[in-house]
Amino acid sequence: MDLPNIENYLSVHNIQSITNWDEGWAWLAGGTWLFSELQPTLKVLVDMQPLGWSEIEVVPFSDSNSFKQVKTALSIGATCPLSKLLQYSWPQEWRAVEGLKSAVFALSASMKVINMATVGGNICLALSVGTFAPLMVALDATYEIWNLKGETRRVAAKEFQVGYRQTILQPQEVLRRVLIPIENLKWQVNYQRIGIAASDPALAIVVSACNPDNLQLRCAIAASVSAPILLDLHDDRQIQNFAFLQEVNFIDDAKASAIYRREVTQVLIKRSLKQLKI
Repeated sequence: MDLPNIENYLSVHNIQSITNWDEGWAWLAGGTWLFSELQPTLKVLVDMQPLGWSEIEVVPFSDSNSFKQVKTALSIGATCPLSKLLQYSWPQEWRAVEGLKSAVFALSASMKVINMATVGGNICLALSVGTFAPLMVALDATYEIWNLKGETRRVAAKEFQVGYRQTILQPQEVLRRVLIPIENLKWQVNYQRIGIAASDPALAIVVSACNPDNLQLRCAIAASVSAPILLDLHDDRQIQNFAFLQEVNFIDDAKASAIYRREVTQVLIKRSLKQLKI
């Protein structure tokens, strides 16, 4: 879709060269959402592709959120196209990569979209039906954020999205990359979703991850709630009766009631844990 209200297009090679960020400015990565509908409030697009950020690599990493030292992490650049996740030659022992592929396929998008859409765009758009956010929460990922002054901060994936189309990003900040501890990539992951039709946005998403070494379990829900939620499933009795779901604020709209979303979320959790043989 044309955006006739755009007054300027900037192609930058260093974000610190931007000194006058203002209202009506927006980062342009793949653009698959920006150009899908009218953007009447936007005036300037800042193209991120010339930044040349690395897409997929293994880097040194220390997780300060849990005070746990991690030797290495998988770094996925925010501008990494979704198609690269399907094409990359992943180590066989990284079983959690199947979750990355599931997050791509869950979009039910054409190859044209998958070739252009980016990991960072999917996460930062912060839709309730976003496919990558619950996976990153389940895998205990960390997001690295940059600002125009060259300052860096990191935040746990579970703290990044705070509501529908709402994140902790400030106007002059941008998601630089996603960091997943290498050890977590060896976890077993199961990705479940349900929608009115296969090509429709999900009514509920459940992503479960299990550490095979100690059977530590992490389960994230999305689509049925405004922002991904990490569930506490340490107690076997909780898994059996699902009483904790009564405290969750499920979306209630024309597509599905909160009661229905709670019920299908419970069904998906059961399916997911069964697939993991929990």
